[in-house]
Amino acid sequence: MKRYTVNGKGLDGLQREESHPPGAPRRGEVLVDVRAVSLNYRDLMVADGRYGGEQNPPIVACSDMAGEVVEVGPDVTEVKAGDRVLNAPFRCWPAGTMNNKWVKTFVGGNGVDGVLAQQIIYPSAALVNVPEHLTFCEGATFTIAGLTAWAAVVTHGKAKPSDWVLVHGTGGVSIFALQIVRMVGARSILSTSSEAKAEIAKREFGVTEVIDYRQHGWSQRVVDITGGRGADVVVEVAGGRSLGLSIQSCAYGGRVSLVGVLDGVKSMINVRDLLRRQVTVRGILMESTEELRAVVYAYDVAKIRPHLSRVFSFNHTVQAYEYLRSQQHIGKVVIDLMAV
Repeated sequence: MKRYTVNGKGLDGLQREESHPPGAPRRGEVLVDVRAVSLNYRDLMVADGRYGGEQNPPIVACSDMAGEVVEVGPDVTEVKAGDRVLNAPFRCWPAGTMNNKWVKTFVGGNGVDGVLAQQIIYPSAALVNVPEHLTFCEGATFTIAGLTAWAAVVTHGKAKPSDWVLVHGTGGVSIFALQIVRMVGARSILSTSSEAKAEIAKREFGVTEVIDYRQHGWSQRVVDITGGRGADVVVEVAGGRSLGLSIQSCAYGGRVSLVGVLDGVKSMINVRDLLRRQVTVRGILMESTEELRAVVYAYDVAKIRPHLSRVFSFNHTVQAYEYLRSQQHIGKVVIDLMAV
């Protein structure tokens, strides 16, 4: 069996290796033939040692997959052999609020093996069926990006029709968020520095307005676009300096869903902005399997497809990581294990 491992020492430490098959599933587990794996910014951080430090011993890379159930263990009722499934990012977070035990089951980092292997064993309760209209490559994108966007916009953002939602960037979470904003009937403002990406977002995802986050005073620009109201929901993928400005762009009672740290982990905010406008800032660490089922169901009903930027073969996994690092992508970068 072939798999890729990371050691936290950079992409030179991303190694393809031969390994023994995982064996037979135990009670409550299933054996899955992995067909596709999607990449996230976290995967770059793990590879570089910026998320969990050095991995010693190395761990199997990545957290998001879709595949086919090969064998089920005793007492498995959720899935059966032949089912097409995608995984939740936590081996155990069925529903409700995260706790100290469940948080340690996040796969693909901090010493926990991920899914970039030809076969894996996974808890059956942490698997969700892939909708019939989606490919394996599309199904693999929900685990982190789709779930995070759903949590940011719907579960905790509570966006509703006619709301204004500010979305930063054009990566996987951001593009999912734009699709979900459109799905719930809200209006979107996209923050990007790329005119080309802005045009694609307007054409493909129904973006209402675009701002350039490099321009001074963009938070006031959001307020102006919304007729003096401000954004009801912000999907904040950058953190750092962006967070304080996102808060300033909010409407009264606005909700900021903080999902990433692309601009750094330290932020300076004006507490008066929070108090005056009664803004809520919520940290988003994906969500539970229950919420993953909800977003997958929503895409199934609406017959919407996740947006794939580029698909790489299993043999070109390192190039897939490099492409993600280049930030040329719009949407998701996927590794197709069935492609040579």
